[in-house]
Amino acid sequence: MRKTLSLVLLLVLATIAHAWADPLTEDMTKLNAQWDAAINDPNFDALLPMYAADASLMPPGAPPVSGPNAIRDFFAKRGTSVRNHKLELVEILPIGNYAYVTSRFKASLVKGEEMTMLSGSTVKLYEHQPNGEWKVKSHMFVRE
Repeated sequence: MRKTLSLVLLLVLATIAHAWADPLTEDMTKLNAQWDAAINDPNFDALLPMYAADASLMPPGAPPVSGPNAIRDFFAKRGTSVRNHKLELVEILPIGNYAYVTSRFKASLVKGEEMTMLSGSTVKLYEHQPNGEWKVKSHMFVRE
């Protein structure tokens, strides 16, 4: 009886916690997962709808890239050398229709027979679109 009551209480608390969850955090966690999936599949065309028409990518050691097609091409040129990419949400700073999202990433870089672990941080400025979607306006990342 005690185990059943404990289980029921646990399920009720989990349901309440989910209901209280921050919708912005849920949206950004989902977008991080979609971005990881696009890189890991690799399906670079899946990046296109994630970026605003005037989006900019500012990669370390390379000139900025503007527009969804150019951003897709930047990542596609890296080919399938990046594997097991995983973004972990660190912080969200909402400002009106915008949200600065800081995440940490880990990934494997494969070159021939060699595999190197990568890690670093990424900051994306998202804009909330009239249709309810969030799109990346600015994307910066740095490797450690």
